Amino acid sequence: MKNTTLHIIVDPLCGWTYGSVPLITAAENIDGLIVKVHSGGMLTGDNVKPVTPAWREFALKNDSVIAKKTGQVFGSNYTDGLLKTNDIILNSAPAITAILAAQELGISGGEMLNSIQHAYYAQGKNIMQLHVLTDIALELGLNKALFETHFNALEGDATDQHIAQSRGLLHDIHGQGFPSAAFEFDTGKWQKADIAHYYGKTEQWVTYLQQSVALV
Repeated sequence: MKNTTLHIIVDPLCGWTYGSVPLITAAENIDGLIVKVHSGGMLTGDNVKPVTPAWREFALKNDSVIAKKTGQVFGSNYTDGLLKTNDIILNSAPAITAILAAQELGISGGEMLNSIQHAYYAQGKNIMQLHVLTDIALELGLNKALFETHFNALEGDATDQHIAQSRGLLHDIHGQGFPSAAFEFDTGKWQKADIAHYYGKTEQWVTYLQQSVALV
């Protein structure tokens, strides 16, 4: 099989990204398909925001749609706990840094993203906090000191550069937000992958990926 890369642009604080996690996990298990996860930083920089009653109402309405469409679970510690905590500032950057650190230590981007979003949406944990992210890394078998060393090295400029590159890729593939995806074939050809069409349809998504790879 020729080398084919599936680029997926996500954000750890995006509910639709959470809805796509089963699809990302399935893609990472397809032989011959390289999966690269890019984080676009939806809530970073000037877009960082506190959890307000208005945001909570918006999030719960949106999450209800996502749950019905994808089957992903939004736990009570999130809906009735975390979203009612007024002093939380929503910032995607720490989780993005954690994903980059985990990747440097051999954990796939999809696996770390899955664990982070499960902690946030299903368990209601504050993934803006380093100790929460470190606990997630430990659950995946990483060494605490090593993970935090990589996290500290990647925090700031390196994370900002990754976000900028991810947004550039999103623009180049004409993505419509998070998640967006595209194939990069070893011929140099790119082709958009309609990941949103397959929410809650993991088996069909796998077939689509296999067929797309086989055609080139």
